[in-house]
Amino acid sequence: MSSNNRSLLVFNFGFLLEATLGTSRKLELDYPSVKVGDDLTLTPLTGKFTATRISEGVYVSGKLHSTVTAPCMRCLEEAISPITIHLDELFYYPETSLPAEEEYAFDGETGRIDLAPLVREIAFLSYPVRPICKPDCQGLCMECGQNLNIGDCDCEDDDIDPRMAALRGLLEQ
Repeated sequence: MSSNNRSLLVFNFGFLLEATLGTSRKLELDYPSVKVGDDLTLTPLTGKFTATRISEGVYVSGKLHSTVTAPCMRCLEEAISPITIHLDELFYYPETSLPAEEEYAFDGETGRIDLAPLVREIAFLSYPVRPICKPDCQGLCMECGQNLNIGDCDCEDDDIDPRMAALRGLLEQ
């Protein structure tokens, strides 16, 4: 995310630097739309999470809810699928040993934590494997590509497998 765009998921937890171990803050989100990366906008983003001070950093846990759009696997129309984002991450203090590349760091100078990269990662992992626009989606005609949810196509209904068409000639004799 570019530095020009201020993320709605940046939170100031600087007060936790001076707080006693176990101090926590509960936050509730209710955004109509949040851009969590150049390639993903979550609409809406709601839920609750808790930030707790522990000896290594700030532990963030909670559950967020949103929806994602993807092409329907049957008809290729837009399918809107609900997702749940389970937050369970430790943001390490800068004074502690350097975190591994896949871990997140707490910005000790500003006291801020940006949840956007974490939420983006979990949202992509929560994408449905087989998105469907509606449970009774008819899909596309395999011959002409007509969307069968909109209407029937003019293709001839042939129950025989094309590989067995030569045998049909024998049956007709």
